[in-house]
Amino acid sequence: MSKSTRKNTVIIGASSGIGREAARIFSKEGHNLICAARDEDELILVANDLKIRYETAVHPIAVDLADRSSVRSFSKTLFEIFNQIDCLIITAGSIPGSDTPYYDEEALMKTIMVNYVGITMIVNEVARNMVQRKKGVIICLGSVAGERGRQNNLLYGASKSALHTYLQGLRMTLDRENVRVVTVVPGYVDTPMSYGKINKHLSVTPQYVAKRIYRLTQAKRNVVYIPWIWWIIMRLFQLVPECIFKKLGSIIK
Repeated sequence: MSKSTRKNTVIIGASSGIGREAARIFSKEGHNLICAARDEDELILVANDLKIRYETAVHPIAVDLADRSSVRSFSKTLFEIFNQIDCLIITAGSIPGSDTPYYDEEALMKTIMVNYVGITMIVNEVARNMVQRKKGVIICLGSVAGERGRQNNLLYGASKSALHTYLQGLRMTLDRENVRVVTVVPGYVDTPMSYGKINKHLSVTPQYVAKRIYRLTQAKRNVVYIPWIWWIIMRLFQLVPECIFKKLGSIIK
């Protein structure tokens, strides 16, 4: 791919897990990248490695999704580096510790800011840029935890549910503008954020999810469950009446 035809892609959450693997794949495929996350030191290591391996432009930019001033500054910097953005990938997220009570105000605010408010602030600005050009794709990671409220990770699930609803509405808003919005709903993914909390036999690797994300930039999809079996599981969950679902609380966590 010649330099003049390379796409400009922004990956938020690129310092680890799915985002890091996505950065590797997109860089290998010749995309110019902005790699963003809160850990600036790790971002620099990722960017330097990709530049050496694939000889593509990689710009590491630190952003704290829990800080609105940081998000605003980041959104402004994006367009100082790229005058147009072809693809926005968001894999960043925050999940409270398993021993965090649902009424913990600090955990509540951080979870909502990182998983919903900070993300939507950035997506809104990038979407406006894409609408002007009538072209672009936005891919954002949700979670099966956002499909139905459960006692385990209540705050995390609620924030992801809000994100799902926002993305659904945005997808309808931008459909006639030729801007695609894709919600990726992974089940269990073996990442540092989920370490010790999931059964590895039920999980997929970050590499697997990242490969699917890259293919989705070229496919006309709306909501994609990874792996697909979670679509069936979630449909069954939603069919269970609330009175029964509550009684299953000790089983379905």
